[in-house]
Amino acid sequence: MSTFLSTSYFSPLTTYFLNFVAMRCIKIPLIQTGQIHKLSSDYLSGNPEINQFFDFEPSITGTEKAIEARKKYPVNRTVLVDALTKQYIKTDPDYFENSSNNLVIDNVKSLSNKNTFTVTTGHQLNIFTGPLYYIYKLISVIKYAETLNQTFPDFHFVPVYWMATEDHDFEEINHFHLWGKTFTWEEKSSGAVGRINPHSLNTIIEEISSKTGNNINGETLISIFRKSYLEHNSLADAVRYLVNKLFKNQGLVILDGDDSDLKKTLIPIFEKDIFQNSFYKTVNSTCSVLEKHYKLPVSPREINVFYLGDKSRTRIVFENGKYHAQETSKRWTETELKQELNINPEYFSPNVVLRPVYQELTLPNIAYIGGNNEIAYWLQLKSAFNKAKVFFPQLLVRDSALYIGKKANAYLEMFKLEPQDLLQSAEDLNFKFYQVNALEHASEKDCALILDQYEKLRNDLQGLPNDLVATIVKQMNLQIKEVRRWKNEIHNKQLELQEVNITKLDKIYRTFYPDGEFQERHDNFIPYYLQYGDEWFEILKNEFNVLEAMCHIFVEEENN
Repeated sequence: MSTFLSTSYFSPLTTYFLNFVAMRCIKIPLIQTGQIHKLSSDYLSGNPEINQFFDFEPSITGTEKAIEARKKYPVNRTVLVDALTKQYIKTDPDYFENSSNNLVIDNVKSLSNKNTFTVTTGHQLNIFTGPLYYIYKLISVIKYAETLNQTFPDFHFVPVYWMATEDHDFEEINHFHLWGKTFTWEEKSSGAVGRINPHSLNTIIEEISSKTGNNINGETLISIFRKSYLEHNSLADAVRYLVNKLFKNQGLVILDGDDSDLKKTLIPIFEKDIFQNSFYKTVNSTCSVLEKHYKLPVSPREINVFYLGDKSRTRIVFENGKYHAQETSKRWTETELKQELNINPEYFSPNVVLRPVYQELTLPNIAYIGGNNEIAYWLQLKSAFNKAKVFFPQLLVRDSALYIGKKANAYLEMFKLEPQDLLQSAEDLNFKFYQVNALEHASEKDCALILDQYEKLRNDLQGLPNDLVATIVKQMNLQIKEVRRWKNEIHNKQLELQEVNITKLDKIYRTFYPDGEFQERHDNFIPYYLQYGDEWFEILKNEFNVLEAMCHIFVEEENN
């Protein structure tokens, strides 16, 4: 990472006043943060070499083209609306009778209209929402739908959260980090996580409750958590309830793909994948081109379908002339498997290669908003969409955000550092601190001058006999090594004299990278909600804009 970040992209600062503090926002292009996949970075930067891997550029012009193109790919809106209606009623029998849910209800009903489109994000069912970027994804898709509704008034755009209920990677969703502790759900699971009974999360809820005190926002959250996890019998229903309570006023529609009626549309895709290995071949061809320049996040399999049991989700493979659901006794001939696919499509589940295809078959979607690694793997999949004759949406990288508390910011000001300096490496940050505070000792400068002179001498040796040059250079290299050692020792001694400040700076740095992870990929949203409540969501939404592809640094200051 470069030592200094460009400041030419910074937007005018916006300041919010709340709870006796001021909050200002600094925006930095995602491609300057050092936290983005190279393929996604090239996509955002407009590298023409990857144009063949997408259809619509990440701009409002690209959106307009996507809207027009989407009209040629109709979806079964009746099945979609019916499925959503059943899912919401299953979560809450009185959902459609409660006027407080009107924005979501209106959006669900509007999906029957051919002029209604969706913008979608997807994510796993992390308990208690998991890392911060879960929230950032949802707000990114909500804000983009609002922007499109204002920009294209002849159409209606609905924000959608596609829950990854069929995922079986329980270890990825069974924990979250809060107040310096990792909370872990001690539950056994080997099947689709959406089907797990969440009642045993009561222990974690009570532990959180014991630490929130009489905080009114805390009371709100604990009430939501209890109703979500303790009054629903599946994690899918619990997460729908939780996310709806947090974002129902934003009209966010929540869809569970683990649905028999919805999966009927996917049967032809399943058959192509299982019996012809169509998507393995075409995606592999794309990968062979991209892997010359990029480390790819997804590798296709010959069969990209799982068999979904009540408590299992296992790969389907072809072995010894039969199809086999691994780790089970299930075996089929081709005829038998085709029959089961058509009778019980709910028993089959797409993997990461086919899930995006399923999504675009189901929704009248024009754009997918995901993390930068997600967008990288979507760029691997365009050929699969072409093979399936399914619409390939506009791809947009979700908004990113970081937070600096007022105490940390006060120290940064004292150290003559800017919040965005924390995006550098720890070594570069220390160097910047050293430089801007003029800590360089005179002898360190003298050593640097000596090294410059040695470099000048090396250049001036040209034209002399080779044996003489070799002798001089050999001796000079030994001396350069010693001078550099002196310079480093002087530098380190100067830093030792700043030990208290360096320790404090390191502590601040670790708030950006807790446990070595980027803050938004580690910390949970609860502390922010306790402090700011729903107003925090509004602040994020006001600043977010996926078309800008920015990282937002929110800096808390004293409200004078």
